[in-house]
Amino acid sequence: MTDIFEALVARASAGGEDGADAIAALYDELNGTVYHWVRFYIRDGHVAEDLCQEVWLKVAQNISKYRSGTSLLGWLRTITKNTALDHLRSVQRRPSEVLYADHLELDRPRFDQSPEEHAVRRALAQAVASHLQKLRPAQRQVLTLRFFDGLSPGQTAEIMGKTDGAVRTLTVRALRRLAEVMPTGESSTELIEELLSAAAGRHRVVGTRVETREARAHVATR
Repeated sequence: MTDIFEALVARASAGGEDGADAIAALYDELNGTVYHWVRFYIRDGHVAEDLCQEVWLKVAQNISKYRSGTSLLGWLRTITKNTALDHLRSVQRRPSEVLYADHLELDRPRFDQSPEEHAVRRALAQAVASHLQKLRPAQRQVLTLRFFDGLSPGQTAEIMGKTDGAVRTLTVRALRRLAEVMPTGESSTELIEELLSAAAGRHRVVGTRVETREARAHVATR
């Protein structure tokens, strides 16, 4: 996928009609990611959509400044962050990097959930957002990129300057640490197990067992 993005950037930098088509292709592939990043700072969905368009305008204007072989996602994320923070400053709001519960993809309502179950999961999402601050910076970053921004291990690796394997290992270790600081309860355990399942790329992690707020969290996988 990185090679495809690099090829699109090269076409976009050349300009002309083909360059415009390349920008459009990058937009189709990455606008969902940009929207997630904007919502990290902006709670209003309509404002976030407008800022996404501003981000892509800046991308089109500055695509020739991108250095081939560096992290395209990192470059794009920087543009997105600066655009969002500039907006917050323009309306005199204090820029902050606060995770809200509704940023967590696993907090979305599901057809098989009762209102009570959804309320429990939303409370857990709020707990995850607040307890992430207790993790080390790299642990917090990997969980934010993977589960709040919805990035793949490969995309996360590109931004963090790590290998896919290192990102997967860091993700599991970060989730183990998160399990230790989360509130005690079966629901917390189930949520961490679900996050572990997503991290492993499976519907379930076979044999997963997580003990929250204990001295350690044990994860056994087949």
